[in-house]
Amino acid sequence: MIDIDGSMMEGGGQLLRMSTSYSAILGEPIRVYNIRAKRRDPGLKPQHLTTLKAAAEISGAEISGAVIGSSEILFKPQVIKGGEYSFDIGTAGSISLLLQCLNPIMLYGDKPSWVSVRGGTAVNWSPPVHFLENIIYKALESMGAQSRINVERHGFYPKGGGIITQYTKPIETLRPLKPGKPNIKRLRGISLCGSLPEHVAIRQANSAKKKLSTLRVKTDIKPVLAEPKPVSPGSFVCIWAEGDNVYLGADSLGARGKPSETVGEEAADKMVKEVRSGAHLDRHTGDHMILPASLAEGSSVFRTSLITLHTLTAIEIAKVFTGARFKVSGREGEPGTIWVEGIGFRNQG
Repeated sequence: MIDIDGSMMEGGGQLLRMSTSYSAILGEPIRVYNIRAKRRDPGLKPQHLTTLKAAAEISGAEISGAVIGSSEILFKPQVIKGGEYSFDIGTAGSISLLLQCLNPIMLYGDKPSWVSVRGGTAVNWSPPVHFLENIIYKALESMGAQSRINVERHGFYPKGGGIITQYTKPIETLRPLKPGKPNIKRLRGISLCGSLPEHVAIRQANSAKKKLSTLRVKTDIKPVLAEPKPVSPGSFVCIWAEGDNVYLGADSLGARGKPSETVGEEAADKMVKEVRSGAHLDRHTGDHMILPASLAEGSSVFRTSLITLHTLTAIEIAKVFTGARFKVSGREGEPGTIWVEGIGFRNQG
């Protein structure tokens, strides 16, 4: 059994999600203690509990300590089974973070998986589902993975109620992530609002396009009025790069009292920084690629726009579970290049 101290480094939910993914994929029982110890409200929240139970259902795992507020869990996986699954977070908890844990597991299933999830599609402290679909999953696709998301209804804080369906095709083994020279051909994006006047989405989009014009890259930000109407009102802007060897994105979430123009400007400001970094991956996508790169067959080499504490935490967890070798050129808070010698893990299904 592998013991993971949930208070190490970043000390948040990332440690639990990554550890659970590795446990299910590698068939290694785990004990995670001090769960989310560095958060103001430590222990399991509804989102983390749903994620654990979902991973357990897919991998046939036995779990103990899986209750709200728990600071320690045991997770003992069996065999990853594809098929149809349905999960309800029950709050506006992030669907994206749940999928961050489940998607790698489903890639190593014995057959394709179809999963339906209810919760928040665009909420604080996590990427919107469109970020997964258009950036993170595109990077995974370059490694041989196939996952597709369909948003059936958007969900915002406080009531959530969003619904997505995802299809994941299992793989034999992942190819390394080794992009060549970045070449951005255009920037695309979505400016969405739901249960709000349509002009909110239009103003967000116009503000984002005005700020992005400094890059002199062809830009298309599409204003969208969410249908069916979300249970709670909300809005966001998500922008991504299209081209060769680039997996860059940025987003911003609307809030009560926050001008629509500010939402668009925030997302665009972030995107300008990502583009000017010259990196292959934005700071968040870089975090997500540590796990698949550690399992892939061969050497992955990619430049990330910012080495964050989340990135360094992900690397330490990867070392514990896989023994994969890493080299990081650059310091925390700066752009950097990450080299990973993957273990060539093959699907056991």
